[in-house]
Amino acid sequence: MTQLSRRHLTTGVTLLVLVLVLCGMAVWGWRHATAPIAGQQASSEQGCPPGDLTRTRFLRPTSVTVSVFNAGNNSGLAGRTMNRLEGLGFQPGQVGNARATMHVHRAVVHTTRKQDPAAKLVARNLGKHVRIVVTGNTAGPGVDVFVGNHFHHLPKHPPKKVRLAKPVRQCVQAR
Repeated sequence: MTQLSRRHLTTGVTLLVLVLVLCGMAVWGWRHATAPIAGQQASSEQGCPPGDLTRTRFLRPTSVTVSVFNAGNNSGLAGRTMNRLEGLGFQPGQVGNARATMHVHRAVVHTTRKQDPAAKLVARNLGKHVRIVVTGNTAGPGVDVFVGNHFHHLPKHPPKKVRLAKPVRQCVQAR
């Protein structure tokens, strides 16, 4: 009989230790899963060290995400255009084909906001007379660019920034 109760006691203690370890791992996992990612740039003033907070009057390509879609039948055009825009400092979004019903002669920029400085910067980097269309939805992350068969190259001296209507405060990582 003593052997049986000793086994019950050992089993009970083992289960208790395992439950405590499981709870500890769950708490540790939850804290790490919900913690901010190290090295991630803050998108607001909250949590930004005072030395890293700056006011800017300009929007630069490094702050703009662009998605490029091929609206023509020239294979690889969207990928080549994305590579060129990345070379100018834009952040890559999605690359793919546009809907078959979309017809674009050269290039068109789509955005969801009126007077969008990001769309304006992208359009100017694509060349003169590139239209900006305000739509209710997006095809990919950031500003959408649709390129057609007659889009061949970016301008030789594209603008490196656009002036914002109002200065904004942003958090920049110390380098």
